[in-house]
Amino acid sequence: MISPAGRNSPPPCRMNLSRETYPHEGDTIMKSALRTTTVSLLLALLACGLSAPAISATADLIDALEDGAIWAEFRGTGDMGVDAVIGRNPGGPSHVVVAPGTQFWAQSGGRQGMSTIGWVPIDLTQTAVARLTIPTACTNISRLAPEPRHAMYAVRCPDERMRVLCSRVDLEKDDPGAVQLAVWAIANDPPLRTLSRHWQSIIEAEITDDAVLQSEQRHLLDEAWALLQRANLAPEGFRMFR
Repeated sequence: MISPAGRNSPPPCRMNLSRETYPHEGDTIMKSALRTTTVSLLLALLACGLSAPAISATADLIDALEDGAIWAEFRGTGDMGVDAVIGRNPGGPSHVVVAPGTQFWAQSGGRQGMSTIGWVPIDLTQTAVARLTIPTACTNISRLAPEPRHAMYAVRCPDERMRVLCSRVDLEKDDPGAVQLAVWAIANDPPLRTLSRHWQSIIEAEITDDAVLQSEQRHLLDEAWALLQRANLAPEGFRMFR
């Protein structure tokens, strides 16, 4: 699915031609000329392919990667996003969609996995290469966030509950901290005491007053409870609410 370097498939414009040598004794000038002409024709055909228009269609990111219709590179960018470079191969789709819950794993050990929040449309109509940041939430509560130096790879959502939850999030209205708690509930099911080490990372404002901090913590837990209910999941079944 994804190469060790973090690229799903190389751009089609990159050809690995072996180094040509002078013809061996007995080869004719005509043979060498035919070889040169053949290579020139292949390069010309490749150039035509690169300028071929996209197919007017919308494809899922994982489907398009598996079909070879696109190539992609993914890099970590902290707790709340994955930087992506997505390119359309000749004849590839004009639009690509990253589905809710699409999972990104760091190729380096000990780093967080990330789950896609909401639907992420990518328009390849006017350009063959798109650059964007995919909104995500952490799926490994005790691991460090992936950084730009960490290549990542994408897989289908491994948990139907996560897919449903991530599809119900409203990025403009829902508190990112509450979204993160709900994602952790499904991915890691941590007890409430485990969250004590992570409140500062999910509460946007720096709070020094204990009473205010506890109030904000309770607010985020209530919001996470509501998000899980919105996804038709039973919040009381998760340990952080007990």
